[in-house]
Amino acid sequence: MSIHPMIKVCSAAVLALLLVFAALGPAKLQLRTGLGWQLDHFLGYFVLTLMLHLAWPRPLVVAGAFMVCAVLLEGLQAFTPDRFADLRAALYSAGGVLAAGLFAELFIRARGRLNGGTLLQRRGEASIAVTQSALAIHKAAAKKRAFQVTTSHPERAV
Repeated sequence: MSIHPMIKVCSAAVLALLLVFAALGPAKLQLRTGLGWQLDHFLGYFVLTLMLHLAWPRPLVVAGAFMVCAVLLEGLQAFTPDRFADLRAALYSAGGVLAAGLFAELFIRARGRLNGGTLLQRRGEASIAVTQSALAIHKAAAKKRAFQVTTSHPERAV
């Protein structure tokens, strides 16, 4: 295994451990912004999801899996002595994940568009198809021109 995939896996594991500790650890050790628990849930999951998108650039897949984890972690809080599961908190957390996933997807598509691609291109497959189509059109036009030259001027035929 090369170092790059290993770094991706280790960084995701560290983020997962931090998230599990923040969600299921003692309530006294939680970091709060002072802006309300709703915003804390939303921003916390938004930032963590954006960090995961740096390692795995498939935003909608990552967001879907992470939304399930956010709801599951909120449900697991029912088994801790100093916390309780809250559906609204789960929805705020899933909303933060979804917002980050959509933001990352928009950013990736916009970056592709700025690089000369279209919004539907991924990893060059579409550009290969476009190049092959353009080559086929060019060949067909060349055949048509050659046929017109030979039929209109028989003395030029080779």
